[in-house]
Amino acid sequence: MGSHAVLSFSLTSLTANLALNFMTPSVFIRQALASDLPSIIRLDALSNPYPWGEALVVDALQTRRNWVIEPASESVNASANSPVENVLGWLTASAIFDQSELELIVIDSAVRRQGLARKLMIVWLEAAAQQGACELLLEVRESNLGAICLYESLGFELVGRRKNYYQIEKKGQIEQGHEAACLFTLKMNV
Repeated sequence: MGSHAVLSFSLTSLTANLALNFMTPSVFIRQALASDLPSIIRLDALSNPYPWGEALVVDALQTRRNWVIEPASESVNASANSPVENVLGWLTASAIFDQSELELIVIDSAVRRQGLARKLMIVWLEAAAQQGACELLLEVRESNLGAICLYESLGFELVGRRKNYYQIEKKGQIEQGHEAACLFTLKMNV
């Protein structure tokens, strides 16, 4: 029970901080548009070690909640008819009943470790809370320590592991062995 009170306070604090920093002089977060498809596919191919590919990205844009982070200077020109050329990050999440699940978050490898993933995650947390989600779910490779640290800092708790879930690949070659998927959840006080 004590952790829920802290979590509720933390989410409020994170949201308040986001409101102050939502649009910094350098980046802007908005819902993804269909016209972002080429930029998201390029980002996925260049910065995701396990790219989804065009078909999955198209499906995500049509069936899930999606946000992009972009340079603020480009957000002024963004419209349904003029795609942003430089998407720095993308988050896609599904929602079913009172749960929301992070499907993928990817940040341009050239601008990682600058808090952009945290900003996208907070936007998702806030949107899920506004929609009445009671639980947020995600899965991450056990080797993705940076992402695990981020998720834990936002209040997610490790609730399970799927052993040997992911194949280990290096430069397109499947190595011998697999790694676990770590399952995280965040209970929301709505």
